[in-house]
Amino acid sequence: MGDGIGGPVMDCLSGNMFRMYVTHFRKDNSEEYSKLEKIQIVKVENDTSPQTERTLEDLEQALKGKFVTCNVQYRDKKTDVLFCNVFIQNPPDGF
Repeated sequence: MGDGIGGPVMDCLSGNMFRMYVTHFRKDNSEEYSKLEKIQIVKVENDTSPQTERTLEDLEQALKGKFVTCNVQYRDKKTDVLFCNVFIQNPPDGF
């Protein structure tokens, strides 16, 4: 896929899955995205912690309320979950 989406993390569902409010889309995306998407983390690109196993509490502390961008790898057709590389960002101006 290779699409890009961005927005704030609304809530964390497990140690490696969260729900995101999608506010930003790349112009050249090949797929359509809902306002709310479930994201399964493949990799956190700018995570400074070396741990690979995260608890729900770890993820909430790291991501809840933060603005993230996601490089979409693929969508699981059965669960409708997006598998993404996640980047923690500063929110855009006016956000």
